[in-house]
Parts: sequence; C-alpha cells; structure tokens
Amino acid sequence: MIKYCFTVLLAFFLSNVYLAQVSNSNEKNVVQDKTSPLFGLKKAGFEDIDPGQPIMLDGITIPVYTDSLKRVQGLDFMKIMITNEYIPEPYINDKKEIQAFVLRKATEQEKSQMRQMQTDIEQDSPLLGKEAIAFDVKNLKGKKFSLNSLKGKVVVINFWFIECKPCVMEMPELNKLVEKYKDKNVVFLGFATNEKKQIKKFLKKQKFNYQIIADSKEIVGSYKINAFPTHLIIDPNSIVRYHSVGLGPSTIEEIEKTIESFIH
Repeated sequence: MIKYCFTVLLAFFLSNVYLAQVSNSNEKNVVQDKTSPLFGLKKAGFEDIDPGQPIMLDGITIPVYTDSLKRVQGLDFMKIMITNEYIPEPYINDKKEIQAFVLRKATEQEKSQMRQMQTDIEQDSPLLGKEAIAFDVKNLKGKKFSLNSLKGKVVVINFWFIECKPCVMEMPELNKLVEKYKDKNVVFLGFATNEKKQIKKFLKKQKFNYQIIADSKEIVGSYKINAFPTHLIIDPNSIVRYHSVGLGPSTIEEIEKTIESFIH
C-alpha cells in the first residue's frame, strides 16, 4: 500500500515530464563543493533513471532541497508540492541511486502537463460512472452506515490514515465543507485504515468532523484504493461521480463543486 500520494504521481511524472526535459541536459558533472549537501552527487540524466523504479518522494526518505539548498520536509514540503509549482530534480550517486531532490520552478508548459496528468489519472478511474461498491459499517460511536441506507443522499468519502501527512493537512478544509453542508442531504464518511484505539487518540489532537470508520482495510481493498488521500463522491442514485487521488491545489474546490451539482 502506498504511504504517500506523491509516490505514484512522481513515478508517472518522471517518465513523462522530467526525463524529457533532462535528456538534453549537459549538466553531468559531480558536485565538488564539500560544503554542499549534494557533494559527490550529480543531476540525473535521461539514461540514469528507470521510469519504472519505485521512488518515495515524501521529504524524509530521500532529502529534498530548495534551489538554495535549504532542506524542506514535513508540512513545509507538502505545502510546496501541492502547488504544482516546482519540479523535483533527482541527484544520484555513482551507483545511479537517487540520494536527493532539488526543487526547480516549473515552466508554464510543465505546470499544464502536470495538471493534465492528474486529470488523466482521475478520468481513467474504473469507478467513475459505476454503481458504488456496497458497504455496511459503523462509525466510532457505533452509528450504522450502508450504501443502501444512504440512497437519496450525496455521499462524500475520504480514504485516509493517521500517518499520511497530506491527509492530515487537508482536514481543516474538509471540516469547513462538513460545516457548510450540515443542513443539507450530504453525508461525509472517512474510511481510515488505522484501528479504532489509534484513531481515538489521534482525534484528541486533530479535529476531523467526518463520520470516521476505523479499520477499513477491507473497504479500501474492495475499492482498490492504493494512494492516500483519495476522495469519492457518490450521487443520490449510488453512482460514483467524482474520484480524486492525492491532495492538490484544487481538490477542495472540486469536491465542493461536485456536491453543489447534486443539491441544487
């Protein structure tokens, strides 16, 4: 199971955008500055990266630096990545192993390509336009929810887990949606992979106003969710009408627009 939403997007991105850009790069020299965090590394060229290799872009597993070589990680890293304003350029050692990323300002063409990639991924979803997969669950307080009982309502679903930083980042904005539609025929469900005890402890520090369903690995599997956060919106006839992967700059706006299209 992929722990960070950027993993899938980066692998796709490297094979479609970055490699095309660096294939003509002449910057092959190893960094000689011993004070640099990139010392002994070189910027990867087209022939250096296997587009199919798994790459963890989370700001922790492999260090990520700004163009001024300041390291960014945690929430600062996530905030930068969701803007789609920067290209993560990989630096490799003599074994062609990625040891660092340096963020470069994306061109307008690259920004457009990234947006299109995300759209293509979501539009290719086998869930869209199909009847949602049935579920029968209880929230943390024991209240029951099933797909059948929710017919006639708009169902907004968030697949998440505690350790997922983008999942946590978007919670304040998702809470605003819950508040906005609290008197409407809209139900917000949060399917978490963590156990009930873990989630209760987490919610003491982090507010999340969705109806939280713990230990949802079976449902995650039935919906074939492999990146987090993932959002689904099911219409009043139980048909999936929206599917997005990861936290992007327009995710919340798109969720809101989709909800509006079914309550007016």
